[in-house]
Amino acid sequence: MPRSASTPRRRRAPRKRDADVMEAAIAVMSERGYAATSIQEVADRVGVLKGSLYHYFSSKEELLFRIVESSHEETTEIASEVSRLGLEPLEELMEYLRRSTTWYLENIERAHILFTERRHLTGECLATANGWRRAFETHVQSLVTVAQDNGDIRADLDVRLIARFLIGMVNNVRFWPSRPGSARTFTTDEIAEALVELARQAVGAD
Repeated sequence: MPRSASTPRRRRAPRKRDADVMEAAIAVMSERGYAATSIQEVADRVGVLKGSLYHYFSSKEELLFRIVESSHEETTEIASEVSRLGLEPLEELMEYLRRSTTWYLENIERAHILFTERRHLTGECLATANGWRRAFETHVQSLVTVAQDNGDIRADLDVRLIARFLIGMVNNVRFWPSRPGSARTFTTDEIAEALVELARQAVGAD
Protein backbone atom coordinates (compact mmCIF):
# COMPACT_ATOMS: atom_id res chain seq x y z
CA MET A 1 0.00 0.00 0.00
CA PRO A 2 1.50 3.42 -0.95
CA ARG A 3 2.64 5.50 1.99
CA SER A 4 0.83 8.84 2.25
CA ALA A 5 2.38 12.09 3.30
CA SER A 6 1.02 11.70 6.82
CA THR A 7 2.38 8.20 7.37
CA PRO A 8 5.68 8.27 9.31
CA ARG A 9 8.77 8.29 7.15
CA ARG A 10 12.02 6.96 8.51
CA ARG A 11 15.66 6.81 7.66
CA ARG A 12 16.73 3.24 7.28
CA ALA A 13 19.03 1.91 9.97
CA PRO A 14 21.78 -0.54 9.07
CA ARG A 15 20.17 -3.96 8.81
CA LYS A 16 21.68 -5.31 12.06
CA ARG A 17 20.81 -2.23 14.11
CA ASP A 18 17.33 -2.05 12.60
CA ALA A 19 16.72 -5.67 13.62
CA ASP A 20 18.11 -5.04 17.10
CA VAL A 21 15.80 -2.06 17.63
CA MET A 22 12.76 -3.99 16.44
CA GLU A 23 13.60 -6.97 18.64
CA ALA A 24 14.06 -4.71 21.66
CA ALA A 25 10.82 -2.81 20.99
CA ILE A 26 8.87 -6.06 20.65
CA ALA A 27 10.34 -7.42 23.89
CA VAL A 28 9.67 -4.27 25.92
CA MET A 29 6.15 -3.69 24.55
CA SER A 30 5.29 -7.34 25.12
CA GLU A 31 6.46 -7.13 28.74
CA ARG A 32 5.08 -3.72 29.68
CA GLY A 33 2.46 -2.84 27.09
CA TYR A 34 2.63 0.05 24.66
CA ALA A 35 1.43 2.73 27.07
CA ALA A 36 4.06 1.88 29.70
CA THR A 37 6.92 1.52 27.22
CA SER A 38 9.35 4.40 26.78
CA ILE A 39 11.88 5.08 24.05
CA GLN A 40 14.50 5.21 26.80
CA GLU A 41 13.73 1.61 27.77
CA VAL A 42 14.07 0.47 24.17
CA ALA A 43 17.36 2.36 23.82
CA ASP A 44 18.65 0.80 27.04
CA ARG A 45 17.70 -2.66 25.77
CA VAL A 46 19.56 -2.04 22.49
CA GLY A 47 22.50 -0.46 24.29
CA VAL A 48 22.46 2.95 22.60
CA LEU A 49 21.71 6.50 23.66
CA LYS A 50 18.11 7.62 23.40
CA GLY A 51 19.11 10.30 20.90
CA SER A 52 20.70 7.70 18.65
CA LEU A 53 17.44 5.75 18.53
CA TYR A 54 15.56 8.84 17.36
CA HIS A 55 17.90 8.93 14.38
CA TYR A 56 16.05 5.89 13.03
CA PHE A 57 12.57 6.16 14.55
CA SER A 58 10.82 9.46 15.09
CA SER A 59 8.48 8.30 17.87
CA LYS A 60 7.19 5.40 19.92
CA GLU A 61 4.16 5.22 17.63
CA GLU A 62 6.43 4.75 14.65
CA LEU A 63 8.06 1.81 16.43
CA LEU A 64 4.62 0.27 16.96
CA PHE A 65 3.71 0.93 13.33
CA ARG A 66 6.91 -0.79 12.21
CA ILE A 67 6.05 -3.87 14.26
CA VAL A 68 2.58 -4.02 12.71
CA GLU A 69 3.99 -3.34 9.24
CA SER A 70 6.64 -6.05 9.42
CA SER A 71 4.05 -8.53 10.69
CA HIS A 72 1.79 -7.68 7.75
CA GLU A 73 4.66 -8.14 5.29
CA GLU A 74 5.56 -11.55 6.68
CA THR A 75 1.99 -12.88 6.77
CA THR A 76 1.38 -11.55 3.26
CA GLU A 77 4.40 -13.50 2.06
CA ILE A 78 2.86 -16.63 3.59
CA ALA A 79 -0.24 -16.11 1.44
CA SER A 80 1.92 -15.67 -1.67
CA GLU A 81 3.97 -18.78 -0.94
CA VAL A 82 0.88 -20.93 -0.45
CA SER A 83 -0.75 -19.53 -3.59
CA ARG A 84 2.27 -20.56 -5.64
CA LEU A 85 1.88 -24.21 -4.56
CA GLY A 86 -1.06 -24.70 -6.94
CA LEU A 87 -3.19 -26.62 -4.42
CA GLU A 88 -6.88 -27.41 -4.70
CA PRO A 89 -9.09 -24.70 -3.11
CA LEU A 90 -9.74 -26.40 0.23
CA GLU A 91 -6.15 -27.56 0.57
CA GLU A 92 -4.86 -24.06 -0.19
CA LEU A 93 -7.06 -22.70 2.61
CA MET A 94 -5.90 -25.38 5.04
CA GLU A 95 -2.23 -24.85 4.18
CA TYR A 96 -2.67 -21.11 4.64
CA LEU A 97 -4.18 -21.73 8.08
CA ARG A 98 -1.36 -24.14 8.94
CA ARG A 99 1.42 -21.73 8.00
CA SER A 100 -0.30 -18.73 9.55
CA THR A 101 -0.75 -20.68 12.78
CA THR A 102 2.92 -21.61 12.77
CA TRP A 103 3.90 -17.96 12.28
CA TYR A 104 1.74 -16.81 15.20
CA LEU A 105 3.15 -19.51 17.47
CA GLU A 106 6.73 -18.69 16.50
CA ASN A 107 6.11 -14.95 16.98
CA ILE A 108 3.86 -14.90 20.05
CA GLU A 109 5.22 -11.62 21.45
CA ARG A 110 4.68 -9.87 18.14
CA ALA A 111 1.21 -11.40 17.79
CA HIS A 112 0.22 -10.13 21.22
CA ILE A 113 1.31 -6.62 20.23
CA LEU A 114 -0.47 -6.88 16.91
CA PHE A 115 -3.80 -7.71 18.53
CA THR A 116 -3.65 -5.76 21.78
CA GLU A 117 -1.60 -2.64 21.02
CA ARG A 118 -2.56 -1.72 17.44
CA ARG A 119 -5.39 0.40 18.87
CA HIS A 120 -2.78 2.94 19.99
CA LEU A 121 -2.02 3.85 16.37
CA THR A 122 -3.55 7.09 15.14
CA GLY A 123 -4.32 8.91 11.90
CA GLU A 124 -2.92 7.45 8.72
CA CYS A 125 -0.99 4.79 10.63
CA LEU A 126 -4.22 3.42 12.06
CA ALA A 127 -6.01 3.65 8.71
CA THR A 128 -3.17 1.78 7.01
CA ALA A 129 -3.08 -0.94 9.68
CA ASN A 130 -6.85 -1.37 9.46
CA GLY A 131 -6.51 -1.71 5.70
CA TRP A 132 -4.01 -4.52 6.18
CA ARG A 133 -6.41 -6.26 8.57
CA ARG A 134 -9.24 -6.00 6.06
CA ALA A 135 -6.97 -7.38 3.33
CA PHE A 136 -6.24 -10.41 5.52
CA GLU A 137 -9.97 -10.98 6.10
CA THR A 138 -10.72 -10.53 2.40
CA HIS A 139 -8.07 -13.08 1.46
CA VAL A 140 -9.52 -15.71 3.80
CA GLN A 141 -13.03 -14.97 2.50
CA SER A 142 -11.84 -15.41 -1.08
CA LEU A 143 -10.29 -18.80 -0.27
CA VAL A 144 -13.47 -19.89 1.49
CA THR A 145 -15.62 -18.72 -1.43
CA VAL A 146 -13.65 -20.68 -4.01
CA ALA A 147 -13.62 -23.82 -1.87
CA GLN A 148 -17.36 -23.44 -1.19
CA ASP A 149 -18.09 -23.01 -4.91
CA ASN A 150 -16.04 -26.13 -5.53
CA GLY A 151 -18.24 -28.08 -3.13
CA ASP A 152 -15.49 -28.65 -0.56
CA ILE A 153 -16.91 -26.36 2.15
CA ARG A 154 -20.41 -26.48 3.61
CA ALA A 155 -22.83 -24.25 1.74
CA ASP A 156 -25.38 -23.72 4.53
CA LEU A 157 -23.39 -20.90 6.18
CA ASP A 158 -22.46 -17.46 4.92
CA VAL A 159 -18.90 -17.16 3.64
CA ARG A 160 -18.26 -14.20 5.95
CA LEU A 161 -19.21 -16.20 9.05
CA ILE A 162 -17.03 -19.14 8.06
CA ALA A 163 -14.11 -16.79 7.39
CA ARG A 164 -14.55 -15.05 10.74
CA PHE A 165 -14.61 -18.40 12.52
CA LEU A 166 -11.36 -19.48 10.87
CA ILE A 167 -9.68 -16.11 11.48
CA GLY A 168 -10.72 -16.24 15.12
CA MET A 169 -9.09 -19.64 15.52
CA VAL A 170 -5.80 -18.43 14.07
CA ASN A 171 -5.81 -15.11 15.91
CA ASN A 172 -6.23 -16.85 19.26
CA VAL A 173 -3.92 -19.80 18.71
CA ARG A 174 -1.21 -17.88 20.56
CA PHE A 175 -3.04 -18.86 23.76
CA TRP A 176 -2.94 -22.58 22.95
CA PRO A 177 0.63 -23.55 23.97
CA SER A 178 0.95 -25.54 27.19
CA ARG A 179 1.38 -23.69 30.46
CA PRO A 180 4.69 -24.16 32.30
CA GLY A 181 4.56 -27.27 34.43
CA SER A 182 1.78 -28.92 32.43
CA ALA A 183 1.93 -32.69 32.30
CA ARG A 184 1.56 -32.60 28.51
CA THR A 185 3.31 -30.15 26.25
CA PHE A 186 2.52 -29.57 22.59
CA THR A 187 4.88 -28.68 19.77
CA THR A 188 4.15 -25.97 17.25
CA ASP A 189 3.54 -28.60 14.59
CA GLU A 190 1.09 -30.49 16.81
CA ILE A 191 -0.91 -27.36 17.52
CA ALA A 192 -0.92 -26.31 13.86
CA GLU A 193 -2.09 -29.74 12.72
CA ALA A 194 -4.78 -29.83 15.41
CA LEU A 195 -6.10 -26.44 14.33
CA VAL A 196 -6.19 -27.47 10.69
CA GLU A 197 -7.99 -30.73 11.51
CA LEU A 198 -10.56 -28.93 13.68
CA ALA A 199 -11.09 -26.32 10.96
CA ARG A 200 -11.47 -28.98 8.28
CA GLN A 201 -14.07 -30.87 10.28
CA ALA A 202 -15.98 -27.70 11.18
CA VAL A 203 -16.29 -26.25 7.67
CA GLY A 204 -15.96 -29.26 5.41
CA ALA A 205 -18.88 -30.32 3.23
CA ASP A 206 -20.74 -33.46 4.31
